[in-house]
Amino acid sequence: MTSPAANYPKDLPLRDALTVSVRPLAAGDEDALLAFFRDIPEHERFFLKDDVTSPDLIRAWVRETERAFVLIALDADGRIVGEAALVRRRGKARSHLADVRVVVAQDVRHHGLGTALISELCDVARDTGLSGVLFEAVEEAQAEALAAAEALGFTRLGRVYGGAIDPEGRLHDVVLLAMPVRRWRTASYF
Repeated sequence: MTSPAANYPKDLPLRDALTVSVRPLAAGDEDALLAFFRDIPEHERFFLKDDVTSPDLIRAWVRETERAFVLIALDADGRIVGEAALVRRRGKARSHLADVRVVVAQDVRHHGLGTALISELCDVARDTGLSGVLFEAVEEAQAEALAAAEALGFTRLGRVYGGAIDPEGRLHDVVLLAMPVRRWRTASYF
C-alpha cells in the first residue's frame, strides 16, 4: 500500500480564489506549527484535547507518525493556516477507526479550508483501509468545524450533555459524528 504522504504536497483551491498548499507535517515545522496554534484564540484552544502550545507535544507529533497522519496547510507566503490530523484509535479492537482534528487560522476561515482538510483525511482513511472516521467537537465552541463535517456527510451519533467544561466552570455539550468509510467517495479526486 502506498503511504498517504506520497499524495502530497498538493494545492487545494478554496472559495474566493484562495489556494493553499497541503502537505504532511515534517521535521522542521515545529516552530511554525507552535506559532500557528499560539495565534488561535485561547478560548478556542482550551477545548482541544491536547495542549497544542507545548513544544514537547509538537515534537512528538513530528516523530510519532505510526498512529497519526498530520497535514498542514500553507498560504502563498508559506505560513501555516490550517492543521488537521487523522489519529488511529488505540487497541486492536478499535484500530480500524480514527479520530479527525482540524484547526483553521482565523483569517482564513469561511473559505472552505476546514472542509477541504477533513475531506483530505477521509480520503487518507479510505486509502489506508480504515473503516470509519470519528469527529468529536464542543458544540458551541467548535460550531464551524461541526458544520464542515456535516457538510461532508458525517452523521451525528450522539451528544454528551455537559461533556466539556470551560475555564469559568460552565458546561458545554460534546457532539460525536461519524463517517463510515464505505460511504465515503469510492475514488480519490485529483
